[in-house]
Amino acid sequence: MYFIPLSFLLIASAYGSGEFSVLHHAPSLVFKGHDALKDTTVKEVYAAALGFSTHHFSNWRGMYLTNPFEVAKAIVTVYVDGVSDIGQQKGHNYPLSTNEGTARIYKSLERRITEHFPETPTNLVKIRLSNGLEDVNKYPIFNNLMSGDSKQLGHKFLKLDVEEDRQFLKDCTILREIASRVAGSSIKVDAVPDVFWFEVGSFHPLVDFYGENSSQVLEAKQILNEVILEVNSAFNKLYDGYVLVSVITSDASHTRKGRSLLQSKSDNTDTNDKTKYNLASYYSKDYPVIFNIILWFGIMMLFSLIAISLAIGNMDPGRDSIIYRMTSTRMKKDN
Repeated sequence: MYFIPLSFLLIASAYGSGEFSVLHHAPSLVFKGHDALKDTTVKEVYAAALGFSTHHFSNWRGMYLTNPFEVAKAIVTVYVDGVSDIGQQKGHNYPLSTNEGTARIYKSLERRITEHFPETPTNLVKIRLSNGLEDVNKYPIFNNLMSGDSKQLGHKFLKLDVEEDRQFLKDCTILREIASRVAGSSIKVDAVPDVFWFEVGSFHPLVDFYGENSSQVLEAKQILNEVILEVNSAFNKLYDGYVLVSVITSDASHTRKGRSLLQSKSDNTDTNDKTKYNLASYYSKDYPVIFNIILWFGIMMLFSLIAISLAIGNMDPGRDSIIYRMTSTRMKKDN
């Protein structure tokens, strides 16, 4: 069994909290435990799931790869902003610390795929549902997709005459239509991995408006979970099970305002910990290179200075140096 090394990181209070939920994965992937991870580690999880090498060594033991030749053919992620979790019961759930921003996760996947397959077309889809069908229809596979009727979602507490409610129901309806399109489409599945990234940004204003424990928000979580399960089923069928479907939630938008205030306290805590436990300072991966450049350059400069000083000191003023001869003549005239 091959172990994919990934990092185990503690959740700092100054960072936003969230959850990383794996709803479905390829047969060669095994998810275990409930160890916390950081959003910077999620990039490595996705890369390993697609069969790419990881860029950072780590000790996170949440995922194992049993067969490197049967990796996932696609990554499907639903990102929910403004809430730490949506009560997802299916799959494996891991506490998530968000401090870098999820936008970099998609960018990292996009960059790795284009670097490995620079001339092969693939599906790199990133849709912010709050932008409506404008974001959806720019992708050929979802061309001419129409928004359905939000009444089919069966909402009771959410009202269409409230802007926050209407926007959330609209997002869920579009996501549901995307799942229907995928289930009945003929998207080409090949050796080049695909990425589908769906952002639900309407949950944040909903939580701000009603409160996280309100009946409206609880109903919204239920509706969103049902729609996500439809997305999971559609992509699972399309890729014949060789797909990683996950949900990322983050309340970083609520905690970002307090980070600047907590930063000084966090810095003091880190300093006290280093003093108390005699911890070594952190050095970047470029430190050995910079250290060697400065070291050998300094040694060369030292020996060069010594050689030049010895050469000048052993010069014959009357024969070797026009500077000394002229200096010596000028000194005689002065006398």
